[in-house]
Amino acid sequence: MKKLFSILTLHALVILSLNSQPVSDYIYKLDNGISVKTERCWSQVWVQQSYAPIASGDQTPLAVSTRTLGDLVSGSSFKLQSAGKEVKMQGAAPGTYDLKLTFKLSGKPGTLSFVVGNILIKPKTKTTVSVTLYDYQILIDEAPVASNGLSTFETMVNRCKTNTIQDIYFATPVFYQKGKHDQPVTADETISKTKGKIKPGTYDLLLSIGISGQTHKVWLENIQLKPDVSYKIATNLNAGGVIYTGGNKDVKMLHLYPAGTAARQTGNPAPIKNMETISYENVTVAHCCSPGTYDVLINYGTKYEWRKNIAVATGSKTEVK
Repeated sequence: MKKLFSILTLHALVILSLNSQPVSDYIYKLDNGISVKTERCWSQVWVQQSYAPIASGDQTPLAVSTRTLGDLVSGSSFKLQSAGKEVKMQGAAPGTYDLKLTFKLSGKPGTLSFVVGNILIKPKTKTTVSVTLYDYQILIDEAPVASNGLSTFETMVNRCKTNTIQDIYFATPVFYQKGKHDQPVTADETISKTKGKIKPGTYDLLLSIGISGQTHKVWLENIQLKPDVSYKIATNLNAGGVIYTGGNKDVKMLHLYPAGTAARQTGNPAPIKNMETISYENVTVAHCCSPGTYDVLINYGTKYEWRKNIAVATGSKTEVK
């Protein structure tokens, strides 16, 4: 059996922050009014804070470094805040602050923003905050089409920017009236499980994406569909790929765990059910995986072996041997 992703959230994203830097007020919104919200997805924010003696004459006690995995944003800005009000970074007094980061989206015009808490500025010290962002990119192409006054829709899943082949991953679309998620709206015409036609209007659209036993849910709230317009909606997972290339035909599955898991296990290698991130059958096919570093447990059917510190990067195929 494929195992379900063990680090799940009920709302927007998984937050992995270090040194008690909480992340809040995560807002992903397109300029056309669509709000993007996710459930049980791989979205993550990593935050790390470090300190060093401040150089003589340096009046800015805070430095911010941002990194985004995959194709998602084209620029960023940040503001230091205290009690919700902006504080100038130059000459900021020692104390505890919030840091608001705003990213300009690279696909459809829009912004993604969030607040990092517990930013600590110490006397005579330079604080460096490093932030890494990972999320899915939403791409929507609109084109006129004769459709008897209906709106035409098609959904797609791109593994990453350079891999847009529609193979084993699909986004199943379900429409709801705006703000009412208890009863789906039936499409006027169903062409396939990812294509159809529906009356023009303003909807909340749920995209359900199946990945190795996981169901990733992406909400496009307040999407406005116009008559006789075709909408192609693509979800770029910004994912990496994992494939077994060791040549042993006895391999049944690959089980992925956070890096360091193997070193903590005692006795013979074996699955650790409550710590597994994801697992894959049909191991000679490249499967989507969120970027990160993993310990991979190879399942031979009668025995197991660890492969430690396997790095997965967005847009790259990682071979496990």
